[in-house]
Amino acid sequence: MPEMFYTTEAIASDPELVESIALITDGRFSGATRGPAIGHVSPEAYEGGPIALVENGDLIKVDIIARELNIIGVMGEEKSSKEIDEILQERKSRWIKPKTKFTKGALGIYTKLAVSPMKGAYME
Repeated sequence: MPEMFYTTEAIASDPELVESIALITDGRFSGATRGPAIGHVSPEAYEGGPIALVENGDLIKVDIIARELNIIGVMGEEKSSKEIDEILQERKSRWIKPKTKFTKGALGIYTKLAVSPMKGAYME
């Protein structure tokens, strides 16, 4: 998928960007991808996980080793974990699961059966 390669290449080739930006997408990556990129987030976001609650201006900490993505600030300002918990509870209370566009065929099967990568990225 060349569009993913170009995006990650643009980030990875800029010394300032590579230190401050991570690409988070539901896209796939080729073997040529390098740099800070997290893919295949659709099942987790669709189920209302942390990625679904991200808003413009949020500060996000990505800990690849611990396999964690955490919102640590809002509107560019760091917040305490208690404040973040309250903000996320409020966002979750108004979050509405999107309706699927796909009910038939391969994408319909994927939508119904795909399990989050955090659980092993398999089909139930």
